[in-house]
Amino acid sequence: MEGKYTGIRYTHAAGKVEAKVWYSKKEKMELNQVALIKTGNEKKKYNIKFNNFRINLYKTLPNFQKYDTINEEKKIKLFSDFYLPITLGISTYYELEEQKNTYTKQEAKEKLTEKLKQDLLEEIENKDNIKDITINTTEETDKQVEIEVIYEVIENIGTEEKIIY
Repeated sequence: MEGKYTGIRYTHAAGKVEAKVWYSKKEKMELNQVALIKTGNEKKKYNIKFNNFRINLYKTLPNFQKYDTINEEKKIKLFSDFYLPITLGISTYYELEEQKNTYTKQEAKEKLTEKLKQDLLEEIENKDNIKDITINTTEETDKQVEIEVIYEVIENIGTEEKIIY
């Protein structure tokens, strides 16, 4: 701003700067999938550890074909904040079973499109300003589908900065 008595003065503008911003995500999905599912069978095995010396209180591992192991350690407390150098270890083995899923190309496209849409909606802050959704599909082979989801959003990209002179 230029005044008659003040000369030139710098001031900030009060306005909004809006632009089109694109959010995109691309992913591939196999039509034949193998998932590992817990069957509900589990075995617990215990051990005791003195400093770095471990004593197993079990003889064998569980006789599961496939399993997942979760290890926990609990320190032994003597008083409110005094711990002994002894820990009790608990290993839990969960039996896993293979589950084969076969999808048609249309089912795979729908499932993957919904997943990608949900992932992108979590990233977008102002969901009211979504202007366009584009879905690109590529079938690379008979065993795989590739989907790309693009959201076009109008966002305020302007920032306020202090003018230093």
